[in-house]
Amino acid sequence: MNFIDGTNINRYHEFCFYMKELFETLVRKPYEMARGFLLLDTCFIIDLAEKRQLHHLTEASIAMTSFNLEELEHVAHKLSDTIKHELRSFFKKHPRLVILDVDVHPGQPASEKAFVASIEPELLKHVPDPSDAVLAAVALATKSNLLTKDKRHLFNVEVENLFTARGVHVWKEWKDAQDKQP
Repeated sequence: MNFIDGTNINRYHEFCFYMKELFETLVRKPYEMARGFLLLDTCFIIDLAEKRQLHHLTEASIAMTSFNLEELEHVAHKLSDTIKHELRSFFKKHPRLVILDVDVHPGQPASEKAFVASIEPELLKHVPDPSDAVLAAVALATKSNLLTKDKRHLFNVEVENLFTARGVHVWKEWKDAQDKQP
């Protein structure tokens, strides 16, 4: 049985099962207990995997949210075998990656908005997509810098001012984070 894009459903299920096992081995902590990470957005980690540049992250103190990990699982069937291989290798070999647990899940806009509002209500005025706002809220709550490729919602003057006031930076390229990370 194949998906519309031609990928084999059995390979997809095998990938998801293997990834779930890997995800269970990662260090987890409640986001409320975390400070000063480089937070990775789903689109950022996929972009680095596509470019075969995930090795750049091995020395950094990086984290992903459980929300973004779930997003990654949801889009896995759309990823090429090369990207899946890169992601598996990365999660397997990166013992310093921390998963920040949040009590919100993708695809639940009302819960996403409530979560964001509980951290920074002002954020929802400037980031129209609540799923993008979840990661931004965690970045603010943990005083962690953010790496994302999402230019639409997180790269605007209002969001930048809100982040700057809290000492948080948003970057779209690894080299920017590398050059400016304290």
